[in-house]
Amino acid sequence: MFTLGILASGTLWFFWNVQMMPFMPLQDALVAEFEGCSPRVDGGQRKGQKGTPKILRVVMRVPFDPTSSEPSVQSQIETRLIRTEELARKYVVTDDFEILELHLFNEQKEQTLRQKTFTKQIDLARP
Repeated sequence: MFTLGILASGTLWFFWNVQMMPFMPLQDALVAEFEGCSPRVDGGQRKGQKGTPKILRVVMRVPFDPTSSEPSVQSQIETRLIRTEELARKYVVTDDFEILELHLFNEQKEQTLRQKTFTKQIDLARP
């Protein structure tokens, strides 16, 4: 039992350091920029699909309905998309990624989860 516990802890530590740690500075920056957004950042290619573009995925909670077509909401979404790309350029090696996927979700108590994904090509020529 003791050996199993050490093995499980070692596996989790390895996963955390290899998969999650490169994105922690970006997650911290997103928390500072957008209060209460609870971001999760990861990146890479889709599993089992060689030759697909490398994607930087950012999932975050928003205080508005991302599926709404109101101009004020669209403006907030565009602001988050632009600012997320700026922060990604600062805290992650964006040359490794071709696409930025921003998954926004809003959860209301006892209502359906509202979510929408926004995709943006990362311009490698931009500094």
